Amino acid sequence: MRPPVYSTSVSFHRLFNAVNITQPIFREWKTQLPFIQPCYSVSDASSRSIISVMRENRIPMICANPRQVSFVGDDSLVIENNRFGRNEYIVRNMNDLVSAPTGSPPLWIHTTISHDGIIQTREMFEYIWAHKHILNGIVFDVRNFSDTKGVIKPSMYSYKIAIDYLFRNIIHPFEKEYGIHTPSIMIDGREHITRIEHLNELRYYAFDCATTAVQICKKNKMELHLIVGSLIDSYPA
Repeated sequence: MRPPVYSTSVSFHRLFNAVNITQPIFREWKTQLPFIQPCYSVSDASSRSIISVMRENRIPMICANPRQVSFVGDDSLVIENNRFGRNEYIVRNMNDLVSAPTGSPPLWIHTTISHDGIIQTREMFEYIWAHKHILNGIVFDVRNFSDTKGVIKPSMYSYKIAIDYLFRNIIHPFEKEYGIHTPSIMIDGREHITRIEHLNELRYYAFDCATTAVQICKKNKMELHLIVGSLIDSYPA
């Protein structure tokens, strides 16, 4: 795979093109999903001009390694996957969580919409409670909604099922048990939300049908986030 473009400058032409490319996406986003905050996943397809647009609009960026963090810049809103410092971090299991030092930045717990996911997330909630870590929110995807061979892909309705599942089995019961409020829910849509029309489909199938979840988020001052990558990198297709 080719590395990100680490040019030290961004030409006006490239930046202008990046703005023109992202404007229709975020215009549609604001129309269809005004209650969801976008997050951008940095990858090998990321360009310096797109990163500049994300920074200008203060859109948080998900980085998988220190090289990507260096690419987006220290003054960007960064959420990382694999090391601890002054940024926010996504932890996927107890090994990730145990390596977090006391007083580390706010953590995101990645969970699976499954019975095993509940068990693992409970362990992480218990650890967060015992070690006084700060919980920023819960991250999930719907990859396990596909068939075992990956032929049948998850539907947009899977997101409604997943969010309802989170409230019913993790967010509400764990708040009662541990006294830990979940400030945010982050949907990892990198593999599924890849075309601009998917934003409309997500609203129609997941959130028009799940107004209760949206109302609960507003009532409890919870934020909703959506991670995308190729939606921006490959637009227009």
